[in-house]
Amino acid sequence: MEWFGIGLLGSGIWLYWVYLAWRREQEDKKMEVELSPKMNKVAFVREVIRWCMQHLGLPKGKKAGPRLLLRYYRHRKVMGTYQQRSKTITLYWGSHASLKEVVNTLIHEYQHFLDIRTSQEDRAYDKELKQIGYQDNSYEKRARQAAVRWEKACIQALAQKGIIK
Repeated sequence: MEWFGIGLLGSGIWLYWVYLAWRREQEDKKMEVELSPKMNKVAFVREVIRWCMQHLGLPKGKKAGPRLLLRYYRHRKVMGTYQQRSKTITLYWGSHASLKEVVNTLIHEYQHFLDIRTSQEDRAYDKELKQIGYQDNSYEKRARQAAVRWEKACIQALAQKGIIK
């Protein structure tokens, strides 16, 4: 009888987990958005960066955001990059399956723009990358957290402005 109870409890937990996964999928489908016919890709990327500047701020003493480079092709390995020396965010549009992913990548790279300001910080990033890898790199963790935290708010703001639908 005891094993039956444990099995029943385990089944209940598994069903609840399946339900949560289904709910997350439904939420993601709600977040699928399309670019307004009036807006081109370059203008969209600029709007996302403008949103980042307004909501995530600028580095101390700076009045300008990062340079932007939009590549339309699919990169084999990355969705976007940030170069500290030129303060440039490069977005590979073709590497993204949705506008939600584009927004996520831009917020991620913008966080790097905020965090990696000097050559010393760039070297610290590279050192961590070599020692512990990409996934455990503290700069990458912070950028992923920022992207997850802010992507929904950014998408909602862009929808309110009529940039996306």
